[in-house]
Amino acid sequence: MPTVDVTSTPLTPSARLRAALRLTRWMAAHGSNAAHVVVSFRTSEPMEYFAGGMPLTTYEHGTEPGKHARWASVVCHVHPDRDHAYRAGLAEEIGQALGLGTDTAHLTVRFQPTQPDRVFYLDSGSMTSGDPLPVGRG
Repeated sequence: MPTVDVTSTPLTPSARLRAALRLTRWMAAHGSNAAHVVVSFRTSEPMEYFAGGMPLTTYEHGTEPGKHARWASVVCHVHPDRDHAYRAGLAEEIGQALGLGTDTAHLTVRFQPTQPDRVFYLDSGSMTSGDPLPVGRG
């Protein structure tokens, strides 16, 4: 169950939807079940995120949502078997999906390998492990 948690400057709902769909499609093209991909967004408050001691969350014109983020901090929970090429490709895709390709943009992407047996999700009213027990065990 790959998960992408995005914290950024304000984004419009349509920009969030476009980014979530793009990232889901990318992960599905690289072997993930699209129904299991989770992308979440959180808008940072002013004076909440700093890089090099400088605040990146001082919005120039209030906190109106924009089409593209000016900065983002992203945490990805992926299977530990995903290699460097996968992680590098996903990081590039995240930057493009968020519109962070300019020299003035700031983006960090951190990967946290997560074993499937450490993820549970609600399925038909009961919690199910992301890594079901092999047949005959349980």
